Amino acid sequence: MQVRAPTDSSTRAVLADWVELQVLLSEGPVAEQQLIRSQAAQSEPDHGNVLTEPDLEAADEEILETSADELSQRVHEELVYRESVLGPLYPFEMTVEYGKWALGRRDTSDSSEQAAHGAYVCCLLIAAMHSELLPISSQHSLFTRSAKIMQIESYLTAAEILGGSAYWFGYPRPDHSNMLTAVQKLVEAMGVGVAPSERPLGLSRNAKDGTVDIVAWRPFRDGQPAAVVAYGQVASGRNWDTKPIGAYVKGHFMTWFAKPPSHQHIELLFIPVLQHHELRESSSEDYREVAREQARLREMDFGVVIDRLRLTELMAASKVGGRYDEAEYTNHEADAEAWVHEALAYASESGS
Repeated sequence: MQVRAPTDSSTRAVLADWVELQVLLSEGPVAEQQLIRSQAAQSEPDHGNVLTEPDLEAADEEILETSADELSQRVHEELVYRESVLGPLYPFEMTVEYGKWALGRRDTSDSSEQAAHGAYVCCLLIAAMHSELLPISSQHSLFTRSAKIMQIESYLTAAEILGGSAYWFGYPRPDHSNMLTAVQKLVEAMGVGVAPSERPLGLSRNAKDGTVDIVAWRPFRDGQPAAVVAYGQVASGRNWDTKPIGAYVKGHFMTWFAKPPSHQHIELLFIPVLQHHELRESSSEDYREVAREQARLREMDFGVVIDRLRLTELMAASKVGGRYDEAEYTNHEADAEAWVHEALAYASESGS
């Protein structure tokens, strides 16, 4: 298969992602010993890239026992954390037998849970393609389409955040509209704000989306200004933490309105990884406490971060929430499912 084994420097979140990918590509559960053996193979001096099944030859247990136990414990804690947060919305299921853990697929016939599972797996595959786990050319169709698929997943969950409606503003838009037309359609959909009849002086005729990918709002029956509004940015790659939407929305987006829909707004960032994806271990600090504090600080720069766990939770509600046009929802859902099917087929191919 195409999936690479994690490296010695991989974080616990990446290691957990690797285990989940192995489950998706295996016929049965993946045991902790497979993770340990993959890392033992990485430690061998003559070991190269791993594109096939982990090296299953016996490792020197005496040498690796301590580090292997620590590795297994960290990954187990991470997987248990994910399962505890999502419950039945988590597409995998942890089992422990004779002191050893294994991760397998979780089956469900509930449409809401199925939608959540699909969203989680979709984000997992997108994250893998943008990390060391699933090498793929930046020119490959799966890679180039991953940004649109992440946009779909974000759009189909955004309305649930405020319990209202959402608008796909990111370029290219499904209706192929230009920036001015998109602003006019957005104002019409929201029922608040005023759009200009022509491009405001000084703004580029080549503008695409003003860095805003998603607009979500919760209107009130009186139609008076202002609605509760959120502007979101969708990031699928590694540099998601380098361009906070707040640094651009006023100068690149709000200036397109004659009267913006609201003076105050909420900022959102959608990402396919977990917020602590890059957090490394520390012998002197509690991992979860550090992750929690980093999330608190991150909100100051990026607004509300909708990571893989939160997006999965929202997708379960979105599936049954009825906040989207049924045909539109079905079409977007089908596009995402088709991409996931292709991505899993690619990941299953034999590497060379």
